[in-house]
Amino acid sequence: MKNKNNKNIKTMRIFFLAAFLGCFISQTSAQCVKGNCHRGHGTFNWESGHVYAGSWSDGLPNGYGDFFYDNGDSYKGQFVKGKKAGNGRYTWKSGNYYDGSWADDKANGRGKYHWAKEGASFEGFFKDGQITNIEVGVAVETPEKD
Repeated sequence: MKNKNNKNIKTMRIFFLAAFLGCFISQTSAQCVKGNCHRGHGTFNWESGHVYAGSWSDGLPNGYGDFFYDNGDSYKGQFVKGKKAGNGRYTWKSGNYYDGSWADDKANGRGKYHWAKEGASFEGFFKDGQITNIEVGVAVETPEKD
């Protein structure tokens, strides 16, 4: 009987140790590392390696903040309910960047896209992350032929 009780106690100890370590590991992989990441200002590290430092509301980035992606890209600007919205600058690891208006996590409105390697830029309007128009001059009506 004593041997069976010792076996049960060992099993319970191992179970509680595993549960404790599991909770500890899950808490350290993705967490708020500074401030208040629910409502206020704080820094959150995601398990993927992404980091956000800025304003929060209801547990989502909301207001101004800096988002650093694990691939080397970054975004500095405004967020609404966890999505890029308002004005901001997204910089790719390559050095290319878009600086301008955002809505629903995409370039929307007036902005500037810069290609770092080529040294070229485009300033104009974007919709859903795409250039909407390229103006090369003033449109002129052509006279009709008889």
